[in-house]
Amino acid sequence: MTPTQALQKYFGYSEFRHEQEAIINTVLSGGDVMALMPTGGGKSLCYQLPAVLLEGLTIVISPLIALMKDQVDALNLAGIPAAFLNSSQSTGEQNEIIAKLNKNHIKLLYLAPERLFGSGSKLVDFLRSLPVPVSQIAIDEAHCISHWGHDFRPEYLMLAGLKDHFPNIPVIALTATADKQTRQDILDKLDLKSPAIFVSSFNRANITYRVNPKRNSFDQLLDFLNERKDESGIIYCLSRKSTESLADSLRARGYAADAYHAGLDNGTKAKNQEAFLRDEVKIMVATVAFGMGINKSNVRYVVHMDLPKNIEGYYQETGRAGRDGLASSALLFYSPGDVIKLKGFVAVEGDAEQTQIMLQKLDDMARYAALPTCRRKYLLNYFDEPAPDHCGNCDICLSEITKFDGTLIAQKALSAVSRLKERFGAGYVIDFLRGSKNEKIRPEHKELKTYGVGANVSKADWQRYLRELAALGYLQFSDGEYPVLQLTAKSEAVLKGQEKVELIATQTIETLATEELPFENELLERLKTVRRDIAVLENVPAYLILSDVALIEMATYLPQNLNELRLISGFGDVKLARYGREFLLPITTYTAEHGLSSKINLKGHKRERKPKTEKPATSRSADTKRDSLLLFRQNKSIADIAAERGLSVTTIESHLAHFVALGELDVLAMVPEVKIPAIKDAVESYGAERLAPLKEVLGADYSYGEIKAVLAWMNRNE
Repeated sequence: MTPTQALQKYFGYSEFRHEQEAIINTVLSGGDVMALMPTGGGKSLCYQLPAVLLEGLTIVISPLIALMKDQVDALNLAGIPAAFLNSSQSTGEQNEIIAKLNKNHIKLLYLAPERLFGSGSKLVDFLRSLPVPVSQIAIDEAHCISHWGHDFRPEYLMLAGLKDHFPNIPVIALTATADKQTRQDILDKLDLKSPAIFVSSFNRANITYRVNPKRNSFDQLLDFLNERKDESGIIYCLSRKSTESLADSLRARGYAADAYHAGLDNGTKAKNQEAFLRDEVKIMVATVAFGMGINKSNVRYVVHMDLPKNIEGYYQETGRAGRDGLASSALLFYSPGDVIKLKGFVAVEGDAEQTQIMLQKLDDMARYAALPTCRRKYLLNYFDEPAPDHCGNCDICLSEITKFDGTLIAQKALSAVSRLKERFGAGYVIDFLRGSKNEKIRPEHKELKTYGVGANVSKADWQRYLRELAALGYLQFSDGEYPVLQLTAKSEAVLKGQEKVELIATQTIETLATEELPFENELLERLKTVRRDIAVLENVPAYLILSDVALIEMATYLPQNLNELRLISGFGDVKLARYGREFLLPITTYTAEHGLSSKINLKGHKRERKPKTEKPATSRSADTKRDSLLLFRQNKSIADIAAERGLSVTTIESHLAHFVALGELDVLAMVPEVKIPAIKDAVESYGAERLAPLKEVLGADYSYGEIKAVLAWMNRNE
């Protein structure tokens, strides 16, 4: 069986993602691998699929019991025999697994590192004595072995002797979060032999990143949740106490929320986690103790009520949203005071070097929260990945920003810092600028010329301006536990009036226009009910049966038999045999009730990439637009054209608007005549630079495609 055949048979997919295929082929040929993939990028498949094809046992080193159980359940549902050995099992349960291992009835065995190499453990000798030997070792969350990593775990250091016990067995080390230093440390400690290193893009394009000022954060959170009442989400808090109080407050307002932190007893933690995984609880309010290895694919949002300690943790935690590839949100509430509060938390007692590493990582995180530029670019650059200046899917790139000449404000701020001899923090500087009568302002400072020159600016605005001036490089914060404001090399030109400073006056965040498949919503709800009932019988979370993506595809393409159902994402041979007919019944019933038929022929497959020499790029671009026009002239809807061509609805609308601008397509083919005057008036009143403000003015009855078409028509007439 080839890797591609195994992918379809067991996992229900026809194509690999990222570097999966190359990684799998390297392992199958006996080579060591280190793989970096984004959270939700499909790391597990890189060792699970070889496990199916290799003759012997695959050992998986994993840090958490919850992660082991989740993955073992998913593998067994897909027809791949897997098990774990850990402290949660009785002696009888462990003996049963050992008997299966002796009979070669298990393909993957999940273990914690201390289980394999702990004091007095005889497991290594047992595994080496099996009739069919170990054929692969996978180390998940490999960054845990590094002091440079954000989640160092001393027990992972036991893995340093792995190659001594299994010298010729391929080892695959996997992580989603490791900078260059951490990557090298992983390689050195594991002593991998000439490993192939694969680094996939860290970009999670389906996640919208936002940072809000931490003012009235609970009210802001309620507004955010009000738009997502039926969706699953994780809310991270810094302290154990705040997780419980926030969960209580949310329950009091009708939300199904539970708390999770390391201080809860194991039974409560397990119960709360299970309720969340099974969608009985929609919101988990947690400390960072929750989440590593949680593979719940339909988490739609992650909120941080407090600043995370480092970029790696933030990236990994936000990456728990949207693992199924559907649009998801990451919201962070930020106050500069968080940084001061966290400096004590990140310090490592008795280890000055480690403390300095953690403080630097905290500074990087604070810089992200105060950015005036694209957040995604900052995240990707942090992981040494290039990125464009504008991503189109973070609060900065989705904002209509109005700027003003802030030179005078900048001069007041810089002058205050200078007069105070660069020895005070932001809070003191703001009180000084505003002429505070507070006794903490030193008497000699009240005599200075700059004292009170910013009294007409609110405290909140001064906080924002100081953050912005720091982000623009006109101010900087010192290192250390109590950072003070300092001037920079760029400050002098502003103070002398030689350089103009522009600051943000207003920032209006647009809503990203997302195009969804045109699915049958009533059918989707019926399919969710079927999935839930199966999950209850199997005693597993619903998303392990099938992902939301699979349900949406079924409600879109309406497969009518098992052969058509096989083309839906996630239906491998085992799941097709087990559950296929149960999912087909509501689909065929629904289509009969509504006079609908299968649309499976519209399900797009990725086309083979043509050689670059075949046509010049301009010709290809023109051809793809004309292909859309030809299908439109065959009376196909824009949604059907998008599905048939494997492109987004937005792209097809842009193709057709192109021909409206050329005069080859009548604007009335895309827009009802009665709508044109209103769109035209909105364009003339508000301008045509951005579509989102026009859409907001016009309302839900007007689509982005209609606005694009009228714009193209107006440009042609002009």
